[in-house]
Amino acid sequence: MGRQKRNLLTIGAIGFAILLFAILGIVQTEKSHKSIAIVQDMQGSKSGTPSIGGVFELVDKDGKIWKNTDFKGKPMLVYFGYSYCPHICPQALSHMTEAIEELGGGKVIQPIFVSIDPQRDTLDSLRSFAQNFHKDFVMLTGSKAQIDQALKAYRVYAARASENSKENDYQMDHSSLIYLMDKNGEYRAHFDHQTPSHEIVKRVRLYLEKGE
Repeated sequence: MGRQKRNLLTIGAIGFAILLFAILGIVQTEKSHKSIAIVQDMQGSKSGTPSIGGVFELVDKDGKIWKNTDFKGKPMLVYFGYSYCPHICPQALSHMTEAIEELGGGKVIQPIFVSIDPQRDTLDSLRSFAQNFHKDFVMLTGSKAQIDQALKAYRVYAARASENSKENDYQMDHSSLIYLMDKNGEYRAHFDHQTPSHEIVKRVRLYLEKGE
């Protein structure tokens, strides 16, 4: 009888210990989840935004030289692409055109296109290309060194799709993002080329209204 009682006590103690560890495990898991959530919140803060944007000096379709400082005081929508692009770039610029029109034009936010293909994107080709999009676009190109500097500042990838292509018959691989930059030239958000214009408008208005 005594042995049976001791066995029951032992089983009870083991059960209690298992229950205690289970409770502690649940508490620890909740703490871990809370910590992860806090880290994710911190990553979304202003101090955690990536370093995008910076110094550049390029020339527009009319031969005017533009520096990054010339755009200070007005928010911008910036896209890197090329005029010979068959689908992706025209789609992005069309969405930007619709958004700029709804927002009130270049007096509210400046649309900017930066060529990643200086070999073919001459001033003449940019003048022709610009006719398809909003009249307030600043269409920029430059030397390879100038373009490379702008690509580096905005963390844009761009390269020929094939080195074996003919001299002027090739496509470009490139990242396809529309950057929302604030009036100080600092990154605020980005969209891809498939983002509909109303979503761009919504995000830009959030910035304009709250200044965040």
